[in-house]
Amino acid sequence: MATMEMHQVRYFLAVSRTLNFTKAAEECNVAQPSLTRAIQKLEEEFGGLLFHRERANTHLTELGKAMHPHLERTFQAAQSAKELATSYKKGGVVHLRLGISPTVPATAVSSVLGGVRQAIPAFELTIGGGTDAKLLEDAVAGDLDLIVVGDDYELPERVRAWALHRENILAVMKSDHKLATQKSIAISDLDGIDIIQLVNCSLADRIRQVCAEAGANPNFTIRVANCDQAISLVREGLGIATLPASMVTGTDLVAKPIEGLNIERAITLGTVAGRRFSPASDAFVKLARARDWSKSA
Repeated sequence: MATMEMHQVRYFLAVSRTLNFTKAAEECNVAQPSLTRAIQKLEEEFGGLLFHRERANTHLTELGKAMHPHLERTFQAAQSAKELATSYKKGGVVHLRLGISPTVPATAVSSVLGGVRQAIPAFELTIGGGTDAKLLEDAVAGDLDLIVVGDDYELPERVRAWALHRENILAVMKSDHKLATQKSIAISDLDGIDIIQLVNCSLADRIRQVCAEAGANPNFTIRVANCDQAISLVREGLGIATLPASMVTGTDLVAKPIEGLNIERAITLGTVAGRRFSPASDAFVKLARARDWSKSA
């Protein structure tokens, strides 16, 4: 939903509430043709009608019903961020120290930060990196305000967490790789295959374990620090990688499910329980929880 405008969401919610385009336009203080065009653009983006337009019986389509909760959360999050900006002292600087896992799509986090900047122009940002375990340590130590991690962890009791998204781990390869034409990849197919792995990643350790239990012996000879490096090496034909689905959305690579792997990962937002939020941290939490993390861009 990269091109979706907030006024389109506001118009959609008004029509959903009134079930009348004329009344919705009056409520939004806009001409009805402008409101109708905005709804049509939204429908073009979603690829289907959001409303059945009948003279005396306008109502939501199934697509409209499915999108309503998400669009309502998005609008509420944006409003909350604006309220935070209005209430914050003019000219004041807000700091946000954010830790991001190397297995979390940078574009997804960047889009949330763009929303924070719109709400609070005078905020300073410091982004930290490292393994998920290191990010947790830094957060507990007070060096980071918020962390976005990408592995499943038994989080410490002191950490308050919100699950943003769950997704499968896939085998990622070039389109001309010998396994690329298969519908799915069996563990036995990985025998002798060069696999690019992330260092200090519990998901990588789990994949090694599954292969060992199945008697498959891939070549784990290439190790990288993050998913972007893995994707670059896959493109160069140095091997395949096992990566979260969101990391390869929109790329030119082929992603296949791995039979018997049954591994999911969670993208989780965390902070230390009881720690007071700055306006920037509060805005980031609200916008991150409203975002559709199944889309990396």
